[in-house]
Amino acid sequence: MVTVTKMFPGICGLLIMKETEIRTYLEKILKSKSFALSGVYKNLLEYLTEATLKGEKPKEFTIGNEVFGQDVNDSGTSRVRVSVYKLRKRLDKYYKEEGAHDRIRFVIPKGGYSLEFKANTDFNRKGVNLNLLIIFFVFFLLGGISLIYYFKRESDYKKLRKTEFWNEFINNKKETVVVAGDFFMFQDLRYEREHGRFVNIRDIRINSEQQLLEYLDSDSTLNRDDFVVLTSATYMPRDALYSMQYIFPLLYENKIDYQITLSSDFTWKTYKNYNIIYIGAFKNLKALSILTDKLKIKYNNLEYSISFEVGGKTEKYSSFYNDGKNIDYTVVAKLPGASDNVIYLFVSDNDIGCIAAAKRFTQLDYVRNFEKNIMKDADYFSCIYKAEGIERTGVTFDLLEYTPLKDSTLTNFWHY
Repeated sequence: MVTVTKMFPGICGLLIMKETEIRTYLEKILKSKSFALSGVYKNLLEYLTEATLKGEKPKEFTIGNEVFGQDVNDSGTSRVRVSVYKLRKRLDKYYKEEGAHDRIRFVIPKGGYSLEFKANTDFNRKGVNLNLLIIFFVFFLLGGISLIYYFKRESDYKKLRKTEFWNEFINNKKETVVVAGDFFMFQDLRYEREHGRFVNIRDIRINSEQQLLEYLDSDSTLNRDDFVVLTSATYMPRDALYSMQYIFPLLYENKIDYQITLSSDFTWKTYKNYNIIYIGAFKNLKALSILTDKLKIKYNNLEYSISFEVGGKTEKYSSFYNDGKNIDYTVVAKLPGASDNVIYLFVSDNDIGCIAAAKRFTQLDYVRNFEKNIMKDADYFSCIYKAEGIERTGVTFDLLEYTPLKDSTLTNFWHY
């Protein structure tokens, strides 16, 4: 199995560190310009590191004997203290220059000689912590925007509860889970060992741990132990975040209890009795991909295309992006849940499709027109839209395919 190393970037920025990782950074420091011409400070740092890793607390006497080769008298004591003081200065210089982006810092607290291995807070700010802070900030900002929008469109959002599209969802009294699609990420430890830097990897061909294992097994030159699944890190694309500004007011206005989760955390066992709204990319559906499978919608993440069976034939649509111009194919579906709950999908390849779908289907006039001319007597359906625009502006949203779910399909929807 792939070794999973978790990072917990809490208030203190602590890391779960392996001894091998600490030794790797020690070697990097010893080879740096700050230590290149100083055998004494190399020896001293190496000795303090080894002693600390063994759980020992170095004393002046042992340092004097084992590092400087002399008994500790007054002059010896002075030399040890001065050398440790200067070692602190060299480490400070190293972390201001060559080691500025090291994940681990070697620190000698004042009043002692034991080393401490601390998380580099600069590294964390540039890594997972910053990512998560940005995500929470955006959600907070969108929440504020949503409240403003809510007061302006209060009557429209309340009227949506009377439409066939939203009626069952709003009035069945079930709690709601809003699922935001997030990307699968992993780390190649070989790069860390070779360059002393950490790089999070997002590969469009790899969207789950199983796909990562299959990829590693397909290449005999790759070792599973060199790759780490980043279960504590996530990469949130724009589609889900920007779409929430249209979904949140609907939930708030109609006093719907809801929670937000990521598709990487979603399990059917936990949420089978909840109303579900998924917003995100095809490649981020994860467990929810069972729904597009039942609808016979297939996504090819190498061709950026979806295939859709209609009238006994298979139609294929490929997304396009060039110089800001975006053509995105989007699936909008209303589906029955397994326990009298209801499920909505707003899923596309790029972001403009999801955003356009969430916006249109929370507009009262658009929903009413859709029910009158398209949805008619069908309670559940799936359809494909073509969204086209420049960087999420001036987006057109045209219906290409509409498939009502017949009674025979619904009867077997949750049975294989």
